[in-house]
Amino acid sequence: MLMGTPRLWLLTTSLAIGAALLCGCHATYYVTTSPDEPGKVVLNPSNNDVIQWTGVTPGFLGPTPCAVDSSPGKCTINVPDGSYLYTCSGCVDPEVVVGPGSGHRTPSALVPATTAVTDTVSLWCNNNQVTLTPPASPFTARAGDSLEVIWVNTGTGAQKISDPVVTPSAPTPVPCMETHIGAPPNNHCTFPAPAATTTYNYTAKSAGGSCNATSAAGTIVVTIQ
Repeated sequence: MLMGTPRLWLLTTSLAIGAALLCGCHATYYVTTSPDEPGKVVLNPSNNDVIQWTGVTPGFLGPTPCAVDSSPGKCTINVPDGSYLYTCSGCVDPEVVVGPGSGHRTPSALVPATTAVTDTVSLWCNNNQVTLTPPASPFTARAGDSLEVIWVNTGTGAQKISDPVVTPSAPTPVPCMETHIGAPPNNHCTFPAPAATTTYNYTAKSAGGSCNATSAAGTIVVTIQ
């Protein structure tokens, strides 16, 4: 491929990894293990690459790696690195990880994914304010089901909080099985669904006080069937 020619990415499944169609240029298309969630593989473009979604319209949760609005399904990468979460109709926990050094950190190999029902939250610094996107994590479950929330420190540069800390808080602290929730691989909270519909609370911040020493309040809303 000629130097400077952007590589074309084609996403054809709701799981965020699809078949890439070569256009006669013999490009190399990269995927990597997610640094944020074991058991998941994600698109791994570099700066100036192009991602083309087909059949879905992505919407990024928090920071975006795209130079232009991705609503037509096309995204030109304009960041050097970072993790980026997005949503689309019918998709399951899609993510883009930018840059050759942004792949798996720990563990170094794929491990079986959890059997828990999961929800993923983008945790980032937005204009010197710690921000959660979405601020509320909704679950519909049966009592006793295993539930999991995963926080991904998204973005690059000043957006990225490299030392996140998530703490259950009043009035109804989420009963996480984990004693410490921070950077990957300790970026998740697992807990059993309660007997009755409950809204749990937590706060997120930087352990070292980055992002203007601010914090963000989040909720986990569990509706019992």
